[in-house]
Amino acid sequence: MWFGSLPDRMGLAKRLSPIMYVRRDLPPIITVHGDLDQLVPYPEAVRLHKALDEAQVPNQLVTITGGKHGSWTREQNATAQEAVFHFLERYQVLSR
Repeated sequence: MWFGSLPDRMGLAKRLSPIMYVRRDLPPIITVHGDLDQLVPYPEAVRLHKALDEAQVPNQLVTITGGKHGSWTREQNATAQEAVFHFLERYQVLSR
């Protein structure tokens, strides 16, 4: 849909999709996704999370309940931020 009528839009979408690059040696990955996102459907985040699990990549899917694409409340933003900070601390990227 994003690529309109480009001749190789499906191939381009496939090459740009994060799921195509899942492999065992990836660093830990956090995905924060609203379950009401209409631009990037939430099931895509679930699919990525499952693929990362299958590849044994440390990962976390944070679901923002009621979250739409680019339109979160202050509380939803705080939930996302807290999850990211905890994730970074867990993998020793950040220390408080």
